[in-house]
Amino acid sequence: MEDVAARLFAPLINDMGATKEKYIGIQESLVDAILFEMAKKTVFEVTDAAKFAINILKRNLFERTADVGYLATDAEIVNLLRMALDSADSQELDGQRERIRARLAEYQYEYTVYDEIVIVDRNGVVQANLDPNNRIARSNDPCLSEAQAIDLHSRHDEDKYIEFFRPTDLKPGRGDTLVYAQKIEDPDTHAALGTLCLCFSFDDEMTGIFKDLSLGNEQMVVAILNGNGAVLSSSETGILPKGSRVDVDIKADFRIMPFQGKSYIVSTVATDGYQGFYGLTWYGLAMMEVSAAFRQEHSEFGLEQAFLQNLHSFSGELSIIKDESDDLLADMKLDSINGQVKAARHMADGFVEVLRFVDWIGDEIDDLFSEAIRNLQKTVVTSLFGELEFRAFQGNNIADRNLYERANDVCWWALTPLFRQLLTRHADQSLNDGERHSLTANLQYINNLYTPYLRLVLADTSGTVVAVSNPPEELEERLVKDGLPTGQELVGTQLERGLVKRALELKSSKEYAVSCFEPTPLYGGRPTYVYTTAVRHPEVADRVVGVIQIVFDAEPQFMSMLSDILPRDEKKRILDGSFGVFADRHKMVIASTSDAFQPGTTLRLPDALFSGANSERSSSVVKMDGSSYAVGRQISSGYREYKCSDGYDNDIVCLIFVPL
Repeated sequence: MEDVAARLFAPLINDMGATKEKYIGIQESLVDAILFEMAKKTVFEVTDAAKFAINILKRNLFERTADVGYLATDAEIVNLLRMALDSADSQELDGQRERIRARLAEYQYEYTVYDEIVIVDRNGVVQANLDPNNRIARSNDPCLSEAQAIDLHSRHDEDKYIEFFRPTDLKPGRGDTLVYAQKIEDPDTHAALGTLCLCFSFDDEMTGIFKDLSLGNEQMVVAILNGNGAVLSSSETGILPKGSRVDVDIKADFRIMPFQGKSYIVSTVATDGYQGFYGLTWYGLAMMEVSAAFRQEHSEFGLEQAFLQNLHSFSGELSIIKDESDDLLADMKLDSINGQVKAARHMADGFVEVLRFVDWIGDEIDDLFSEAIRNLQKTVVTSLFGELEFRAFQGNNIADRNLYERANDVCWWALTPLFRQLLTRHADQSLNDGERHSLTANLQYINNLYTPYLRLVLADTSGTVVAVSNPPEELEERLVKDGLPTGQELVGTQLERGLVKRALELKSSKEYAVSCFEPTPLYGGRPTYVYTTAVRHPEVADRVVGVIQIVFDAEPQFMSMLSDILPRDEKKRILDGSFGVFADRHKMVIASTSDAFQPGTTLRLPDALFSGANSERSSSVVKMDGSSYAVGRQISSGYREYKCSDGYDNDIVCLIFVPL
């Protein structure tokens, strides 16, 4: 009887042995998959943090290259250096210095990113500076001679400024200083008069960047390195003190590195640049302690089980494991049923019980695998949703910083002496062709430096356009319909009365107004933001002589912001079907990377996505047009004083979608 049983059940026993081996293999694959997903989640987090830190910094510094080019041509500053060169009366010269210090203070009020501005004549003598506590009379910094040697009228694509980060006698005893310097020359003869030096508040800026990043993950350590791997600034000076060195390897996605007896996952990245600007050779670094990275912390998103069951489609490995585990259970069930049939046929009751036990083991294994896969699914969900929330935050952070500059620009340019003088003259008598040409040329010079704008416009108090710039060469004039005015055709036309009225009613030169995001002839009939403020009499500040309007080039600017933050796979490719949207709280689309959601249209999404406090982040699953999406969302919170304490209220919701 034993021989018969052995002969009958040997194939079954062999099948069960093979099933055991298969179980061991799937178990190993599952462990590997869990570790891989956890590692991938951490690598993406540290890489994104490093990339955000260096890219957001470089975006900010790009604006500084335009600032130094513009302020170096300021008529009042030029006049000061002319007076110093001509050895003007000391009392008259001192009076001009005081006017310049007040002007620099006005400039810093608008552009709070600077902590010092120094004007040096061509002999190295400091003629004026912003910080009263920085008592300097002369500078021998080599940047002065370097700036003087640059031909400001050479090829358009050559840098006209000097950028450096090191100690300087422009700010003695203050350590490393980030400076943008450019030659100041006589506009008539092109003779060198001196050098303008803008000192950027680097530590203050990095504190803000690190604070923003800490809201997403307090375990993350983020730093900026120079080309030699020296730490320039760090979110955790106890771990990465300033001046310490880190090996730089931007080719590796990540490394495991020891710091202070602990192991960290580290990512070091170069900047992607911004509009062709890369600046000094700096890198972004982010790292997370390994023990913290692999600590399981599942968030409960309230997802339907049906969604979780389909989530394995996000991971090819998870899909394979799920299929293999299903096959394993099916094999065990089949072995058990076949064995029980054979055992019953040969009246082997004892073996029937064994096979029933095998069946029970199969159920237990299935439960174990199901639980493990559910945990793995939660890891994938946590990673995906966390990434989408962070990317939505990035979108609004970039947008707020960008538009902060626009608000500063309009207030500062309204103080341009030429604009104030000629609009005052225009109010009293008509301008001649030369004067109109001067206005147009000055607007064009600014617009060519500051390419986020399609055009800049000056108008009188009735809203009639007096002068306008043409779009810079690289910008396109895209019209909604034929017949709309373009270029210089806008001179003599009427601006939208409501926005003009708001500008005229502003109480001081420090205030500005912004249009709703709506179509305007100034943007070819397409929707955008127009920033505006009053232009005031040069001697009577209460007397308004006109308005300035600057037209944000919304389509490419917003598209660039959203495209830069879309989620990517391991090969840096944008995830198929993913897209980003900027919208207001009323669900109106401001910008989108998807052709399905055009600016001005309304999103059919739950109200909850558009409510909540400023800076709030969340993630969820939504359905649109029959498809399901994972969506990360963040509500804008402003930047520095912009939309925080300057009276401007315009909350933007950034949404990042990935199809499920």
